[in-house]
Amino acid sequence: MENLKRSKWALWLLAFLLMIPPEIYAQSITVKGNVKDSNGEAIIGASILEKGNQTNGTVTDLDGNFSLTLTGKSKTLIVSYIGMKTKEVRITPPQKNLQIVLEDDNQALDEVVVIGYGSKARKDLTGSVGSVSGAKLAAVPVSSAAEALQGKVAGVQVTTVDGAPGAEINIRVRGGTSVTQSNQPLYIVDGFQADNINDIPPTDIQSIDILKDASLTAIYGAKGGNGVVIVTTKSAQQGKLKVEFNMYAQMRTLARKLDLLDTYEFVRYQLDNVINNNSDLYKWRGNFGNPADIGLYKNQRTNDWQDEIMGGHPMSYMYNVTLNGGNEKLRFNTSITHHNENGIMMGSGVRRTNINIKINSQLSSTLKLLINPRMTFRRDMGAGADNVGKGGLINILRYRPSNGLRDFTYRDPETIDEEEERYFEYSNPKGDIDQNYQLKHSWSFTNQASLEWTPIKGLTLRSDIAQQISFSDNNRFYGYLTSEAGKTLHKNLPVASITDGRSEKYSWTNTATYNFSLKDIHNFSFLLGQEVQHYQKKENSSTSHLFPQQIEPTRALNNMGLGQPYATTSSISSPERTASFFGQASYNYDHKYLLSVTFRADGSTKFAPGEQWGYFPSISGAWVLSRESFLEGHPVISNLKLRAAIGMAGNNRIDDDMWRYQYSIQSSGGPGFHEVGYNGENYYANSGGTTFPNTKIKWETTITRNLAIDFGFFGERLTITPEVYWNTTKDLLYKSDIPLTTGYQKQMQNIGQVTNRGFELTINGDILRNKDYVLSGNLAFGFNKTRIDKLNGTDDMLGASSSRWASEGGVYDYYLKVGEQIGLLYGYVYDGIYGFEGFDRTTSANFTPTLDENGEYVVVNGDGVFGTAPGRPKFKDLSGPEGKPDGKIDDYDRVVIGNTNPKFQGGFGLSGNWKNIDFTCNFNYIVGFDVYNGNAYMLSSAKDNKNNYYNILSDFDAEHRWTYTNEIGERILANSTLPSYLEQYYIEQNKDATLWNPKDVTKRIAHSYFVEDGSFLRLQDVTIGYTFPKNFTRKIGVDRLRVYFTGSNLWLLTKYKGYDPEVDIQSGLTPSMDYNRYPRNRSYLLGLNLSF
Repeated sequence: MENLKRSKWALWLLAFLLMIPPEIYAQSITVKGNVKDSNGEAIIGASILEKGNQTNGTVTDLDGNFSLTLTGKSKTLIVSYIGMKTKEVRITPPQKNLQIVLEDDNQALDEVVVIGYGSKARKDLTGSVGSVSGAKLAAVPVSSAAEALQGKVAGVQVTTVDGAPGAEINIRVRGGTSVTQSNQPLYIVDGFQADNINDIPPTDIQSIDILKDASLTAIYGAKGGNGVVIVTTKSAQQGKLKVEFNMYAQMRTLARKLDLLDTYEFVRYQLDNVINNNSDLYKWRGNFGNPADIGLYKNQRTNDWQDEIMGGHPMSYMYNVTLNGGNEKLRFNTSITHHNENGIMMGSGVRRTNINIKINSQLSSTLKLLINPRMTFRRDMGAGADNVGKGGLINILRYRPSNGLRDFTYRDPETIDEEEERYFEYSNPKGDIDQNYQLKHSWSFTNQASLEWTPIKGLTLRSDIAQQISFSDNNRFYGYLTSEAGKTLHKNLPVASITDGRSEKYSWTNTATYNFSLKDIHNFSFLLGQEVQHYQKKENSSTSHLFPQQIEPTRALNNMGLGQPYATTSSISSPERTASFFGQASYNYDHKYLLSVTFRADGSTKFAPGEQWGYFPSISGAWVLSRESFLEGHPVISNLKLRAAIGMAGNNRIDDDMWRYQYSIQSSGGPGFHEVGYNGENYYANSGGTTFPNTKIKWETTITRNLAIDFGFFGERLTITPEVYWNTTKDLLYKSDIPLTTGYQKQMQNIGQVTNRGFELTINGDILRNKDYVLSGNLAFGFNKTRIDKLNGTDDMLGASSSRWASEGGVYDYYLKVGEQIGLLYGYVYDGIYGFEGFDRTTSANFTPTLDENGEYVVVNGDGVFGTAPGRPKFKDLSGPEGKPDGKIDDYDRVVIGNTNPKFQGGFGLSGNWKNIDFTCNFNYIVGFDVYNGNAYMLSSAKDNKNNYYNILSDFDAEHRWTYTNEIGERILANSTLPSYLEQYYIEQNKDATLWNPKDVTKRIAHSYFVEDGSFLRLQDVTIGYTFPKNFTRKIGVDRLRVYFTGSNLWLLTKYKGYDPEVDIQSGLTPSMDYNRYPRNRSYLLGLNLSF
């Protein structure tokens, strides 16, 4: 009986097992195979993953073979390799030995490009877009995303104003369109408008797309006139938790130096300065000794202040940690980045900390929520090159290389003149660093949220809301040697000020997008949207003065009560608000014929009621010839597309309240006679200052036209895109001069018109491609020319001068001229120096110009600039009151002496890899523009030299400049005791002189000698990296490990004699003025990329 029961249970068990599918028995199977490319060559390192179980995977070996045990239910492999299409392979038992062929991935046409309020496949674009992927940005470590764009996109000029840590970066899309207002593009970061992208870590970026014509920028209306830069940060990805760690250490050094006089040449030059003034000569003797002993300084040490202040090797560091993971319902990405960037100039540097969090939640099958909080902290140390020390970088350069007798003698305090000794208070500029102290902090908190609902197929309703709150403080200290402390009320005692700021910005955007297709041929896309924006800022400032003379900056700023209160102010700006409505309709027939129409209406508080609204339409189309029967499947041409677009965009970037009176309290000065007192007479005044309101100002508008051809060859291994454009900007917003009888000086007006034409060329290609190596190249070229068509209807010229360096005498150094380009430099044309020809020797042992019987100059010009005498700078006599040369040098002889507009610009580079080694090499160039070397001017003059004993360029040593003393320190001009010295020394010594004596130049006057060709070719960066093999990294529990070395600014080809020609290029009305700018550095960097 017991055996019968056992048999019955065995039969039931057998029947149950027979009902189970065979796959259950095979819970794990081992699959082997081989992976090749379309040419039949084995692919090394192809990734083999089990679908649904990304922790189970392997890579192919040297022969393309692999073996993987599948443990899940899907029994599907995911096979992928860089540059090839990913392939899914379903395993059907008993199939175990697979032969897998991967095809080249011609993904350029299917690449998704982010455009206004959405995205499109590149193949469906009708406008002009330049893109840079996050992978390319990550390949070359830089401190900001903007810096990484240099030379990467045709028609997009990326320059830094100077070499300071965290320096402002200017981006010009097709040269910019505005003459008088900002030419910066609109920046969109994850759908939210930003002031710039300088503080966004490149490690956080997924892609950067630059919209260049109005067919794409019109959707942004008011602020899209100068192009749009869209930054998309990395999104949360589904999968197991992935941790990435990136870091680098960077060493910097001064890239170039200026050559200055050594101690002996400097002392001899200073003797030239005082030789004709007995009082000054007496001071010179007290400072430097007997002129007859001047030869002793040939053995004296020369202090190189460039080395002392900028000659170190400061280290900078970057650390980044990113966490990414989640499931189908909830995904997250968190990135924390810290930069510590120390500048080459003592006491300068920037620290930045960024936190970026993205959380994606799939609330239901039709509802998604994205939350994106961001935080940025920045600390700026140092007052900048224009403020460092007592007078900025130029004072460091001009600082005397020797203190003369003070370096090796003792002076009895009773014999010291305190006022004179003030100029020798410090024996080197290091002591001046804290004379001009600045420490700034800024915090920015941004909260973004997006809710996306897809109620039916193809219809997406989205609502985006964002709020940003920013805080800042600026701590300034002016030591007793600075010009600020030298003001009357400050009595040559230190001054300290603290300014706190707060700003708030928010936006709310609602869009509805509907996409559908008919018969898979007629493809439609519609967008409707509404947006509101708000911005407002508030500032509080407190200033104290009359601190103890030797107080340290930090002590003064932390104890403002140690000084006396000077001024306390607060202000709040008028709210800047914009309301917008926009729409877009796109259609394509089988991705062959494409058409897109856009319209946007913007209302802005920058303008008076009745003028607040601007309307910005656009239309664009494309024809994809490569999809026509006569080209489809062509063995060489894989893509051929014609694009054309026309559209309008706007500009409202002007100061607040230019259309109305707004009043604010004035804390110093009086309304009647501008009385000056410690407290002043408080009164209300127009917050616009000397600007008269204008209720008629309206939008500045830009019409852009674009024509392009997209070529693709050999499956997109080679792509070429030439483009031409023609932009017209009208109703330019400009602060025009008005009659002083109105009680004001300026008024914002709509004037004139500017035309901007250009050509762009973009080439990308894979030069070599093999299983072991890839070599790719890229070229970006842009040509742009701007022409002023008209100004205000009455004037054909408007002048401007730089706030950094400007000619004296009330003349302008830059002019806007009808029919010409923006950024033209005006001044005198240098014509060498006067020799002895045309001068008569006088009985006073001097020379005077030769005159004819009518008292007119025979040979020389009547020079009203630096005087007419042998050795003085000479300028060309080009015109006069009657339009012809008149023998005199005056304002009639000032002409165009330079053009700051580049003829063309761009970049090129190579990148690739060989097995586990990767490399990148990038060049950028700007050709055909002029720079005014203001530093060289000051280093070739005696401006403010008295008692300061300033140094000059080595070009002006005694061998090359005009001299007034001989080698043994004797006066050789106007020496009534020994008139024979004129023949013996003065004439003989100066007969071969080629340059003037800087002592004769005591004021700032622009002339062509200091206009230099700024054209350059720069080796921007070289990076070499090595990725450790998978079989090694897995042993140490690491998914990927890469080390790399990068050198930046390693080589520069230029004729420019200053630190660097890349200074304020095409920046405002007074570009390319090189004066007191922070020098550029050369850097060497060692980095690490780690993920697990």
